[in-house]
Amino acid sequence: ELVEDGRAGSADDERTVAQVVTAQVEFADLVLLTGQATDAWTAYRTGAVLDRLAPRARRTSHRADLWAELAELPPTARRGEVDDAHAPLLRGEPPVEPDAGVELVLFSARRPFHPERLHDALDVLLDGVVRSRGRVWVATQPDVALWLESAGGGLRVGHAGPWLASADGEVWGSVDAERAAIAAARWHHRYGDRHQELVVLTHRASAGEITTALREALLTEDELALGPAGWRRFDDPFGSWHTEPCEDGAPERDAGVETTKGLDEQ
Repeated sequence: ELVEDGRAGSADDERTVAQVVTAQVEFADLVLLTGQATDAWTAYRTGAVLDRLAPRARRTSHRADLWAELAELPPTARRGEVDDAHAPLLRGEPPVEPDAGVELVLFSARRPFHPERLHDALDVLLDGVVRSRGRVWVATQPDVALWLESAGGGLRVGHAGPWLASADGEVWGSVDAERAAIAAARWHHRYGDRHQELVVLTHRASAGEITTALREALLTEDELALGPAGWRRFDDPFGSWHTEPCEDGAPERDAGVETTKGLDEQ
């Protein structure tokens, strides 16, 4: 953890070094590789990770002319622009086939997660996972999209703002055209734009085990039949922020962010 060597941003900053590094590489337009790989296999495997973690970024060594490299950035480079939590998760056409034990696992679903089963399934996103990120819909919080990200054995789940199908009808007027178009294209007559979408970058983890664990955390047919009123009775370990590994005993939900009106009215 950053706090272990005095690099934490605040007293409650529980991020790991791996979480920060993978997020920075993922964001970068130019990745500078320093040092030397211990062997050819390590170098190749590192390249396979970067191909999938930062497919749009140029890569160079410390011997390169950085100003010249920056001058060659394509028009599609990020240049400091931060993606919205509802932006497409895959940009830059990363390879989806496995290579050197490295693989991108894509998970999507239209029904909500059971909060307790999702909490129990989070371990599958820690062991053998380089990076995971994406949007989550928990049945007990139907108006709020949750953002999940993990790296290096650390995982956080936090709020990513309201779904467009939430009770707040003014949300539509505040989103960009891309999100509005994507939401309209995938709109469900009952769930609106609510969905699950996760991208998991693995190294020697089983894609099948990850997919199975996440799918088993979704509501069953019987649970779906309970409807939003029944879903509210599920215990929910997710508050405004949730970290893994968590302390003994799940944190209480932040009542200030729990809303249920939107789905009931559809």
